[in-house]
Amino acid sequence: MTATRTERRTKIAKARNVLGEVISRARFAGEATILVNRGKEAAVIVPFDFYERATEALGEERVLIESEDD
Repeated sequence: MTATRTERRTKIAKARNVLGEVISRARFAGEATILVNRGKEAAVIVPFDFYERATEALGEERVLIESEDD
């Protein structure tokens, strides 16, 4: 049995204005948001646990690069 994941599509400009809401939906509702730029998918905001499981399943090593703001 496979789980169903809800997704939204939104333009990057619109998501920028409600970024906190997009992050909250990912974090608390498990919802992915597909960011669209000029009609093409550009990126996806997903829950962190989904990202962790995906990188593990792909056998990818994660290397953390700290931002200057941290």
